[in-house]
Amino acid sequence: MIKTFAQPWLEEFWHSGKYKRVPSELEARLLRKMDMVNRAVARKDLQAPPSNRLHALHGNREGQWAISVSGSWRLCFRFEEGNVYDLELVQYH
Repeated sequence: MIKTFAQPWLEEFWHSGKYKRVPSELEARLLRKMDMVNRAVARKDLQAPPSNRLHALHGNREGQWAISVSGSWRLCFRFEEGNVYDLELVQYH
């Protein structure tokens, strides 16, 4: 279950399904991925579908995980005891 968001606007998007910072072509897919993250009770739950490309982050993001949303967009988060913390949407270049 998603417990906290690193970006307040992403929390607003989660509750409303719309926000100006989210590209319109990404909205539906982002909501589906956020729903997957919200329903996950273990990290392994996010290994499927393979398009999630669940992976651990390194460097200054050590301890965080990421799944692919679309193209260079990723959802990054900490996963602890079945809960998701500091969920954020990041665009890697």
